[in-house]
Amino acid sequence: MNEEILNPIAFSILLTSLYLLRYRGWRRPVMVVFYFAFFVVLEIIASLYFLPSGAFGPGLGYLCLALTVPIAVAVYLIWRHEHKQAELD
Repeated sequence: MNEEILNPIAFSILLTSLYLLRYRGWRRPVMVVFYFAFFVVLEIIASLYFLPSGAFGPGLGYLCLALTVPIAVAVYLIWRHEHKQAELD
């Protein structure tokens, strides 16, 4: 995959997953979509106009995607825990 596409998407997915974890984003899915879209556009503009070609290799994009996995697992576990707590209450 082309690094001009991979890196902005990978950075945005990582930042969005951190937003989900910190602010319980599943309660406001529209904000999650907005947050993701904002960072994709910001990263694409930065990579096209402000960063030299090849500044970040594709390895950094794969690293961001790999870091997203444990965060996504944590988000799922917290979401599941909150739903089980709501059923008990």
